[in-house]
Amino acid sequence: MADTLKAGAARSNITPPLGTLLAGSFSARKSVDVHDELHAKALVLDNGETRIAIVVCDLIAAPRKYLDKSKELIQERCGIPPENVLISCTHTHTGPSPCGLLGTPGEPEYMEWATVKIADSVQLAVSRLQDARLGYGVGREPGQVFNRRFRMKDGTVRMNPGRLNPDIVEPVGPTDPDVGVLVVESADGEPICVLANYALHYVGGGRGTLISADYFAFFGDAVRKMTGKDFVVMMSNGFCGDINNVDVSSEAPKGPPYSQAHKVAQILAAEAVKVWKEMEFADEVDLEAALSEITVKRRSITPEQVAEAKGKLKTLPEKDVRGRVYANEIIYLSEWPEEEQTWVQVLAVNDLALVGCPGEMFVELGLEIKRRSPAGTTFTIELANDYAGYIPTVKAFDEGGYETWFARSSRMVPETGPRMVEEACRLLQRLVGSGQ
Repeated sequence: MADTLKAGAARSNITPPLGTLLAGSFSARKSVDVHDELHAKALVLDNGETRIAIVVCDLIAAPRKYLDKSKELIQERCGIPPENVLISCTHTHTGPSPCGLLGTPGEPEYMEWATVKIADSVQLAVSRLQDARLGYGVGREPGQVFNRRFRMKDGTVRMNPGRLNPDIVEPVGPTDPDVGVLVVESADGEPICVLANYALHYVGGGRGTLISADYFAFFGDAVRKMTGKDFVVMMSNGFCGDINNVDVSSEAPKGPPYSQAHKVAQILAAEAVKVWKEMEFADEVDLEAALSEITVKRRSITPEQVAEAKGKLKTLPEKDVRGRVYANEIIYLSEWPEEEQTWVQVLAVNDLALVGCPGEMFVELGLEIKRRSPAGTTFTIELANDYAGYIPTVKAFDEGGYETWFARSSRMVPETGPRMVEEACRLLQRLVGSGQ
């Protein structure tokens, strides 16, 4: 029988210096100010037999070469094996550029530094281990998530076609309104950490040259304010590659910068605290972990496509930013390997399963994992342990749209999503299903 649970949580500041290139745009932007600091936030759980770590980073994404290095450092310093460490990113669009994406080059020097800071967060959490108890539950907030892909009157499918667009027929996909909440408290009931999970693409709304963790940080501020306590709060991204916070049936909300991000954060914080106050806690916890390396394939590129792309770069005007970006992407990808190895992971905490997949996963894939999961409660966490770009459904490739446009941020074959779902379900059966 496992010993009484011990837990620790910590934050490590990963804010880059001013002048760092920011990700999330077709054009490169340099940071000129800091609205709020970026962090790597870590939760470590130890039941005397197994120790696991969950880390959420305020980054748009991170390739495995950096996160693998963080895991190596974590193993050296803390003795936690890589398969027991899940590192995910929030997808803030006002954080540093981890790799070359669209029109923005990568910031490798920053990322080398950040790998150490990520490991620091876990080491700090380990140093703060104390007797603890945990609980978990799921609330609902359907009013802040919208599928951003729409069928139009001309039969095409478009992402974000504009508010009150008369040519919109209907959204082509669902949403996931679950608000997952894992709470860890000390033995005497003081909060140590809240880990939330919600399938919503980032909500920003400030100047594009200000560094910010956007609504993910504001969520933590709101939870701490509502409880009057100071502790670590982590919001992990659910599978939300085709989800955002834009209600196209209404006009854009008015207000100062970041006002919508604060609104969403406060609504979700209220739901998370409600779930927290209704959950039951346990101090004896079973912990399991599994990490599987899978091979995924890049979509093929012909010599003719490369020649066409090079021709476009000679003829397209400089003001055609999007056209030039996607022409460059074809050239970049033609030099990439046709196959990549990436990770699928499952952590089990009693009958709670945390499923980590490495891309901007479409919500339908997460809903299928939840439907098939043998666990009593399942959180799906995207951008975990690697960055594989958008992972749409097979149907989405037939429909077309931004998320399927060939680029380093959308490079995998259509079968990649189902492949990841199958691997996640296999791991779930191994860790959770075999015990039922």
